[in-house]
Amino acid sequence: MKNEIREGNIIYYLTGRIDSSNAQQFENDLNNGDVIMDAMDIVFDVGALEYISSAGLRVLLKVKKSTKRNVKIVNVSDEIFDILDVTGFYNIFEIERKMRSISIKGCDKISSALNGEIFKLSDDEMLKVYGKDVALDDIKKERSYAQTAMIFGVPTLIPYDVVRCEAGYGLIFEKAETTSLANVIKNDPGSINGYATLLAKLFKELHKTEIPEGKLPDIKDRYRKWIIETDDPDDSKISVFSNLINSIQDSPNYVHGDINLNSVMVQNGELILLDMSGSARGHALFDLQGLFASLVGIENKTKGYCEKTYGLSKEVCIAFWNAFFGEYMGGNKQEISSMNELLARYFILKENILTKLEKKHRL
Repeated sequence: MKNEIREGNIIYYLTGRIDSSNAQQFENDLNNGDVIMDAMDIVFDVGALEYISSAGLRVLLKVKKSTKRNVKIVNVSDEIFDILDVTGFYNIFEIERKMRSISIKGCDKISSALNGEIFKLSDDEMLKVYGKDVALDDIKKERSYAQTAMIFGVPTLIPYDVVRCEAGYGLIFEKAETTSLANVIKNDPGSINGYATLLAKLFKELHKTEIPEGKLPDIKDRYRKWIIETDDPDDSKISVFSNLINSIQDSPNYVHGDINLNSVMVQNGELILLDMSGSARGHALFDLQGLFASLVGIENKTKGYCEKTYGLSKEVCIAFWNAFFGEYMGGNKQEISSMNELLARYFILKENILTKLEKKHRL
């Protein structure tokens, strides 16, 4: 039985058949590595396993009971999954089903996302293909966050399987007849006020949605992590960023984390959110400053950003922001003015942290 140590795990590759004729040898081989097993998480890769009997399952169960470390079974085929499911092992072990491999050759591109591109896979499914630098764990998190958000009423599409695709990975979603909000506005500039009002109402509803602790990460922790990852040698800047984050009130409510005109989709006049990897618990200010940055702040610093990102002029993006923010703030001019000044101040978070991270990931 082949095994290897990778990323803090000891991985055992199970092949062929494991039944009463060789289950004891299987157990003996595992016991020879018990010192390592006590020090590392255990992964059974069953991608090449054809069959496992009750005798083989009992060996796996002994491993599970004898260690305090995590035990995972991965690359589970439909046949092996059926066995694990009917015996109840699916409820005992952490199980990952075998990934399908899918090609996008001949598939029509629907839209672009922050970390990938979206293609029509069939009449019922679409595929988000991630950039090569996006880690598999991050893709699985996006699926998990989307599922959690949906449970709490956030309008998004159903995420299905993580798959292998070309040189990287993809995530299959239900297919919906949608187009990006940016594209809708581009084709019908007269719709700005109507959709700005819709988005403001959606924001207010989302920002009142309470998410139980542990269901989604705290967005302030994510920003703190980004500060560390920027590797900025200027301690004074890091201190400024940290103080800005700490000054924002804690909140248990839902925030999308990266709402922009490409991550908001329009379906039959209603708004649906994509790019759910940023979903978190936190204060509405994080969503507001992100949208402000993408429509106003970055354009003021980098001329042509709106045209390049959304296919829209600076004037159209600013008009959308003003209509959206006025509705979100309830039309109170004094509060709108004060809040705009506050958002301009917090724009430093988007400008300095995320811009540096994007450059770092492009290297």
